[in-house]
Amino acid sequence: MRLKPGDPAPLLQLQDARGQTVDLAELVRQGYYVVLWFYPKANSPGCSAQGKRYAELYDEFTRLGALVFGVSRDSEEAQCGFMERLALKGGMIPDRSGALGRAFGVGGFLGLGGLLGLYSRDTVLINPEGRVEQVWRNVNPFRDAQVVLEYLKRRT
Repeated sequence: MRLKPGDPAPLLQLQDARGQTVDLAELVRQGYYVVLWFYPKANSPGCSAQGKRYAELYDEFTRLGALVFGVSRDSEEAQCGFMERLALKGGMIPDRSGALGRAFGVGGFLGLGGLLGLYSRDTVLINPEGRVEQVWRNVNPFRDAQVVLEYLKRRT
């Protein structure tokens, strides 16, 4: 099921790429916005550009009370390498089982990507009330972070 703005967000408890617990319910209880940027594959050109842009804007996101997490089906090792190689900021969540993607209605690409279990490039913003604030589907990796940041600036 694809979530839409206003829907209750699935506030799951997960492990990030470094083995730390990410409790979405606790983060919203603490008053944070949560940005989940789903991407197909660590170290690919589009995903690298998208991750670097989130890293460049990371301090602005945190000033607005938003925590940023990249999510893919990659392994913990692949995500940690991706973070180190590009000096990414925020958290990375390896969704190997696909549970988080299914919960947020993030699908695979049409064709080969779907067969390989790669996520489409979708971004979800959860608000401090625990609801889906906004969903961007099939985003442009070069513009996604700026679009989400501008939206947050208007909301906060």
